[in-house]
Amino acid sequence: MTVFSISPRALLLAILVNTGVSGNPIDTRSGDSITPCATVKCAINTTCKVIDGKAQCVPINGIQCGNTVCEAGTTCCNPSCGLCVKPGMACTAHICPPVTITPPRETQCGPATCKAGLECCNSSCGICVEPGKGCTKQLCVPGGEQCGKTVCPAGLLCCNSSCGICAPPDGACTMQFCAN
Repeated sequence: MTVFSISPRALLLAILVNTGVSGNPIDTRSGDSITPCATVKCAINTTCKVIDGKAQCVPINGIQCGNTVCEAGTTCCNPSCGLCVKPGMACTAHICPPVTITPPRETQCGPATCKAGLECCNSSCGICVEPGKGCTKQLCVPGGEQCGKTVCPAGLLCCNSSCGICAPPDGACTMQFCAN
């Protein structure tokens, strides 16, 4: 009869391998020999995280909480306010009113319409710009276009603003420069 001598550590390892148990109770990042999560089995789609020195099962992906998403390690405590807290922390019972966000819309700007996200900066000319951007202070007279010191009558376009010369849309124009 042959007698085998096996150490307790080897026996434990053999039992763990044969029963399908796996895991690593050693946290190589912290230098601790065993983490609080070493003996915790979490549900599907959750993972064990050490929070305030205690093992906590937290969702792998964030949880929807009202109009926000809770980070891993927190739970939704007040969906009406979108408040997330660490498990076991206190939470307000205050009910927050719903926040409605009105999408930007088009606005009339003199003869033009400003697209959503733009604002009217010069309604006499119908000039739209991004909020906070500069704007011209020129005056545009209805039925005509400002052309230097003159205003072109309806049907004519400014072809030389330095001289204040207006012409039909397909007409000829002088390219001379006029000093003030």
